[in-house]
Amino acid sequence: MPEEQPSADVMRVQRRGDNAHVWELYRGRGRIGIEWYFKETTALPISVMLYHLDPGAEEGEHFHLEGVGDSCSPGSSDEMYVVTAGEVVVTSGESRRVLRAGDAFYAPEGMRHGVRNESDAPAELILVFGPRGPHALAQTGEERFDLTADRRG
Repeated sequence: MPEEQPSADVMRVQRRGDNAHVWELYRGRGRIGIEWYFKETTALPISVMLYHLDPGAEEGEHFHLEGVGDSCSPGSSDEMYVVTAGEVVVTSGESRRVLRAGDAFYAPEGMRHGVRNESDAPAELILVFGPRGPHALAQTGEERFDLTADRRG
């Protein structure tokens, strides 16, 4: 019988390491430390993970698109990577960008993409992914900055 969920007035806390794993992903080199946050109990329509990439580790290029044979997941989803420590390279085909702490990358459903650590120091990222849907806040559909510019190396 499944464990009963805490009521809405009970604080839920997950500590670092509570749901940690080390995986090889999408034919990438090395292994990635992964911490999946509230994987089995969140009611949010998204998943949130912490990635830890040692130097040389990579996720491998992949995409998420329902109904396409080589998609890495059965359903479509968008992904957002937010670098919290270190430096990584995100790729999409021949395109590549260096991201540092505080930088983010957004991959809409169907976009082939990957992330790797080409630096000499460990890197960490928060990965948020899930199906498309209406946003809780009103959106204009345009950012106040150039989404495609390579502004920082």
